[in-house]
Amino acid sequence: MRKIICITGLMLGMTGATFPAYAKTLTQSLTRCDTTFFGEIYHQRAKISRVAPLTNDKHSHAWFKAPADGNGTVWFTHPLHELNLTLSGYYLQTSNLDEINYGKYYFWGLVFKESPEQIMSTLNHLTWNKAGDDYVSQMMIKSNSSSAWEKNEQSVSGIAPAKGSAEKLLMLSKGEDGTLLLCSVQGNVTPAMLAISRPDLTVGEAK
Repeated sequence: MRKIICITGLMLGMTGATFPAYAKTLTQSLTRCDTTFFGEIYHQRAKISRVAPLTNDKHSHAWFKAPADGNGTVWFTHPLHELNLTLSGYYLQTSNLDEINYGKYYFWGLVFKESPEQIMSTLNHLTWNKAGDDYVSQMMIKSNSSSAWEKNEQSVSGIAPAKGSAEKLLMLSKGEDGTLLLCSVQGNVTPAMLAISRPDLTVGEAK
């Protein structure tokens, strides 16, 4: 395992809690860190398209149109409200560190007006752990591209995944413009992994 500074300050891992096919809210569906979130955007596309432009595929997935360089925040024209939370935007970031053998890092999620503590209180079905200035939940690791996802009991903040392995994460991070609830897949991320987590990247060439 190698030391690395993540875009948001930490490198951790996760899988989501169990929800029905449509988790009813963007917030709940995001915690799964899979295509359920993009299915929920599609399910609510008539409402959500009023606050930000959307793109969709032929498999009932939709996503927010990314900024020109593919990274940054898509701010909503007016906030969305659910679960007594205020959603003000969508954040995404991709970094390719293959040149230094650290792999690829994909982050995506929602920006909230509320504090991390308020969001954790709302998502109290998850177990949250303090990690530096952030909070994380349900770390997972895939030791190689053909292995199954397993709980990652040894995930450490600021440490890159071991060579050949991949990790998933759900994290809460306090930013200047709000609280970020982010999913991440990081390390040796294969097209097959992206296909079950980021349909917005698999419709074309993934970054």
